[in-house]
Amino acid sequence: MISSLTIITSTVLLLSGYENNQTSMGLENMAQTLRGDVRLVVLGDSFSAPYFARVPPAGLLCWPIPNISALGGGATINSSVITTTPLCSPVSKIISSDTLGYKVERSTSSNSYFTLPTFGLQEIYTSDTFNDLGNNRLFSFQQPPTGKLLLGSGLHGHFAREGDNLLFRFLYRCPSDPLTQVEEVNILDSYQNVGTIQLRNGARPLWHLGEDPNNGTRDAVPRQINASAVDFPANNSTTGYLSMILEQVSPLASTNLYFEPAGGVYYHIDEEDNRKPGLYYNQIADGSWSFFGFGCDTEGAGTHDKKFSLEQFTYWLDVGTLERTQPTVFMWYLAPENLSYSNATLQFTNMIEQADEAANLVGLTSVEHFIVISHLIEMWQHDSESVHQLFMNQQNAAYDLAAMHSNISAASIYAATDKTLFNGAKAVPWLIEHGFDNFEYGNNYLDLPDFSNGDLLDLSNVHPKGVESAAFYAAILGDIIRDAGCPADLKPDGLIDIEDLLLLINGWGADGIGDINNDGTTDITDLLFLFNDWGECWPVQAPFNTPAFRGP
Repeated sequence: MISSLTIITSTVLLLSGYENNQTSMGLENMAQTLRGDVRLVVLGDSFSAPYFARVPPAGLLCWPIPNISALGGGATINSSVITTTPLCSPVSKIISSDTLGYKVERSTSSNSYFTLPTFGLQEIYTSDTFNDLGNNRLFSFQQPPTGKLLLGSGLHGHFAREGDNLLFRFLYRCPSDPLTQVEEVNILDSYQNVGTIQLRNGARPLWHLGEDPNNGTRDAVPRQINASAVDFPANNSTTGYLSMILEQVSPLASTNLYFEPAGGVYYHIDEEDNRKPGLYYNQIADGSWSFFGFGCDTEGAGTHDKKFSLEQFTYWLDVGTLERTQPTVFMWYLAPENLSYSNATLQFTNMIEQADEAANLVGLTSVEHFIVISHLIEMWQHDSESVHQLFMNQQNAAYDLAAMHSNISAASIYAATDKTLFNGAKAVPWLIEHGFDNFEYGNNYLDLPDFSNGDLLDLSNVHPKGVESAAFYAAILGDIIRDAGCPADLKPDGLIDIEDLLLLINGWGADGIGDINNDGTTDITDLLFLFNDWGECWPVQAPFNTPAFRGP
């Protein structure tokens, strides 16, 4: 674990050591990691919500990931990844924008709250007013059609295709009193019944409690996120969109029980029913979240109290883990806040320590942290010296942590976009100068300056304005990853080959493009770097593969 005191004391010595345009620290292996077998857990506020109009999910469209093998999500109605649609009434949505916010068990006199930001928990209470709408169905879990189409137009293509074998793991919160929980539900792959979930005593065993999730069942743990002990086939709708449905086994009206879906995980399996390797994407984020709550190890105690505990996070991490030996990257992506350098360092440290402790309890074998500093946003004095200083505070804090810890890396979209606020025509020259009149991601092509007139932010100048804007920022982040991980790709085409070798030889003895290690001379050391990295790296699209972006 990281010592907060040590960090705050020692990083003062590192603060002035970064070049003004430095875009990353410690990121040399991230390109290879993300293109391999890895679980990417995005943690953040509304900047990390599961929409393709947000930067982290837009990375699924823009980054050259060979295999997106799993998608996880909470029980939110609106999502580009997994949506949870209620098929009965009434249903409460446990989200920050609701009047009762994070209050759960709403038909009980005592006050209970669940504030872990799974971006959507839903709750039904089966009183005499409960209505199954005449079809027995309670909820459906889907990869939404729009999400499927957008992902299909990206570099990876569709998540699932006809003939693929997938499984679905159902996640749910158990009420404070397990006897008030609905006992069982049927689960359907589209309209075909594939099993019955025993919610009270058929939960998945837990690694962090010393149990074997692949052997047997356990009682559901009250007040925590649980998972079904069995993962169910999810194969019937790959030509349309994936859809799993939960339905009542017997009439629930007037039974006065709770049922609280918390989302699920779709994942690909091979012929032997083993998880297929690849990128497993999921997130912990909520629409109103800020740094507040992360790392505090305290449960929320009010309708809009955003704190959550290590225990809550550990249960979620445990039941959503498909395989403990799969490397995990915690990607921290939050809107910058009014923090000093020391407070930013302490906040990042507490967040990382909490995630590390949960990962250790679950038994994850390989854990990294990737801190991302966002694009410039509108604050109380936009584009002022004080606002830029706040960005620099957090950028320097992230870089310092990455400089001192081998399992932490950092990237700055803020630095990579030359600290530009993309809120109108003043940003057009930057976009044109860097070639974004020819912007590609997957099958999508945009003359971004003409399309946007430089306005890539919402009305508050905070979030990306839409999918195209988020794709722009995600592509910038992808190029930071590529630039750090593929320095020998001198002709940026995703391959380190004879063309890069010729560029290096042509610059021999000089300090130009062939100087891979930036020591001032292109020499035998750079040649060895190139040969060591020979082969495929991180494929790139326009404009990142053109002189307009990279310079002559």
